[in-house]
Amino acid sequence: MTEDTLLVEAQEAIDNQELFPNLETESQRPVDMAAVIELSETLVDLENQVAEAEERLSALKGMRKKVAEEHLPTMLETLGIDSLRLTNGKQILINQFVDARIKDEDVAYTWLRETNNSSIIKNEVKANLDRGNDELVSQVISTLQEMGVEASCKSSIHHSTLKSFCRDALDNPELAESLPREAFGIYQGKRAKVT
Repeated sequence: MTEDTLLVEAQEAIDNQELFPNLETESQRPVDMAAVIELSETLVDLENQVAEAEERLSALKGMRKKVAEEHLPTMLETLGIDSLRLTNGKQILINQFVDARIKDEDVAYTWLRETNNSSIIKNEVKANLDRGNDELVSQVISTLQEMGVEASCKSSIHHSTLKSFCRDALDNPELAESLPREAFGIYQGKRAKVT
């Protein structure tokens, strides 16, 4: 009997309440240790299969990235073209892209503020208040420090906003020259897409 068959039969028995039809509560039901052990082994096996599948998926994503961002763009660039229609009707397009992830928050945020681009920064203020202080919550918004409430301020930039900003900044010669690329974790390249 395969693991899948065992799982299906066990689930059907549970759904149809066939395992312990005469007992009303779970605490009254007998425990079949062999079934528990077998099911726990199935769980461990499934967890191992999931881990292996995740590793394989990660490797496939890495290979896809290499083909899409290195091999195909280089080949088409060597041919002097940025798109190609294949005989099977599919088309290979090479598009410019920019990825970014803040690596040095202090440098990146300071640069954004100094160049009047701080509008992409989101500020989040958190306050820890006891339960039942709903009225205090609304007062805290405008009088946080006056009330002595312990709070912290968190700044962030949504990843798609960051990518869009970096793409625009790189197209602007004035900003591109002073943009601290390492602090913004900027990664530029070409990516192939087959449609």
